[in-house]
Amino acid sequence: MKGMIAVNGMALASAHLILEQDVNTEIRMITDVDDELTRLNCAKEKCIESLSVLMEKLESDTDAQSAKILDFQLLLLEDVNYFGQISQMIEKEKVNCEYAVAARSASYREELAALDNPYLNERAADITDLEKRLLRGLNGREESEITEGEKIVIAQDLTPSQLVELRQKQLKGIILEKGGMSSHCVILARSMGIPCFIHAENVMSKIREGELVLLDCMEGKVIASPDKSCILKFEKYKALKENEALELQQYRSRKAITKDGREMKVYANISSKSEVEELLLERAEGIGLMRTEMLYMESSTPPEEEEQYRIYSDIAQSMEGLPLIIRTLDAGGDKKISYLNIPEEDNPFLGYRAIRYCLDNRDIFKAQISAVLRAGKNGNIQLMIPMVSAITEVLQVKELIKEVENELKASGTAYGKVSVGMMVETPAAAVMADRFAEVVDFFSIGTNDLTQYLFAADRNNAQVAGLNSYYQPALLRTMKYICECARRNEIEVDICGQAGEVDDLIPLWIGMGIDNLSVSIPSITRVRRRICQCSLEKCIKLLDAVLKFNLDEEVHNYIKKEMEQW
Repeated sequence: MKGMIAVNGMALASAHLILEQDVNTEIRMITDVDDELTRLNCAKEKCIESLSVLMEKLESDTDAQSAKILDFQLLLLEDVNYFGQISQMIEKEKVNCEYAVAARSASYREELAALDNPYLNERAADITDLEKRLLRGLNGREESEITEGEKIVIAQDLTPSQLVELRQKQLKGIILEKGGMSSHCVILARSMGIPCFIHAENVMSKIREGELVLLDCMEGKVIASPDKSCILKFEKYKALKENEALELQQYRSRKAITKDGREMKVYANISSKSEVEELLLERAEGIGLMRTEMLYMESSTPPEEEEQYRIYSDIAQSMEGLPLIIRTLDAGGDKKISYLNIPEEDNPFLGYRAIRYCLDNRDIFKAQISAVLRAGKNGNIQLMIPMVSAITEVLQVKELIKEVENELKASGTAYGKVSVGMMVETPAAAVMADRFAEVVDFFSIGTNDLTQYLFAADRNNAQVAGLNSYYQPALLRTMKYICECARRNEIEVDICGQAGEVDDLIPLWIGMGIDNLSVSIPSITRVRRRICQCSLEKCIKLLDAVLKFNLDEEVHNYIKKEMEQW
């Protein structure tokens, strides 16, 4: 069956089909507002009850990540910007519950889905999830009960809580007719280690409920009623995975050092304080990217300096001297934070965002800088500037830091010195990397944005997605140049984008001289293992060879072939 591998792996189990339940959300005018609000609140109570029961199960299993997703949905039910506006719509416009739930969910989801931020994109999936729960509650419908035994779930798409609930059963694999590589379902499946196949055309009409299915997310195959040879292939894979799991345990407490002595650090990307415990369990050697816009998105006014100070300090203290790199507010343009009063833009990815907005709104920016500096006395904190395209932007930030330091001195407030680095994610920053390296303390390459800007191809546009390949020679040449500029000026260079955790590319990053890789928490141990399996000498030769190619396919195929011989 045609489709796309979203999460590698293999699974053999009986099929369980989840059919979409259509609910009529067309607008109806109502006469009894109180009765309609009662219906809404009853549906709300049903949601709270089902989510609370599931959270209790998760807490007993110490599944913090999944419990956090459901906790966010519980908070949405008390959120005046979400549930409160649904109630207001019913009351003021005298419309039915189903329409109000669907309308507000759609508008809120659009606001979050448009953002260029993986964490907030995930929150858009939670809106869809909760919308479905509320609509089921309003219409007295329940999901079809899953029978006992190991299952491969087949659906058009899955919401986060559906996946969390299924995990409580014996979920072994996921096949979706829709889905996306950055969807919340795929991100969760990846963190859970569940093989996932997406864009499987008409799969629900081709497989029967209860039919034995082999999901091969190594070669990209879905096989219904597999024969003995297919089953034997799965058994061999299963034995290999069990051995690999034991092997990965050995790398949890090891340093990331190549066979010939080149040491790198493996950091974690985070969006909230709640992730710190998990990254410490995985022995991350620092936080290479803390996205701070979450603090601004979660309230109706900018977070107070004191609140930011407490959060940054708590994380820094938990890290016990390991680096905490805080990215300054990356909002504006496509990040719709209503109270910031940023106008709509035709091209938000190239718009009024990040450092461009912050330098024009210094009261908000100075509060964040002050919180970071004050927290700096409690740990190893570094400041990172996003979306830099001109050296004047860096110089203005450094002047602003001095200004805040003087104000803190004058008030007798203690603070710490922090290093100042920048994201290299615009072509201008990459081309001028030799000059930028003279005025910052470190580089962090944001491969997600750098790739789409370099190829002028929106990574959320499926029609041009093929251009956004991390194997593109133009991208690799650009990154090598950035590394050379950093090395000449004796500053560190990290990768904090998704490319940093791609197994086949890690040898190239080693060969370029990347100092640190900041990756998703579940990938930390795997990335560490990959580094330990390489030698610097071979990585340099591999890099030299692939930079001679013209096509990303040539790079990809050559790396695969060479790595088989290592």
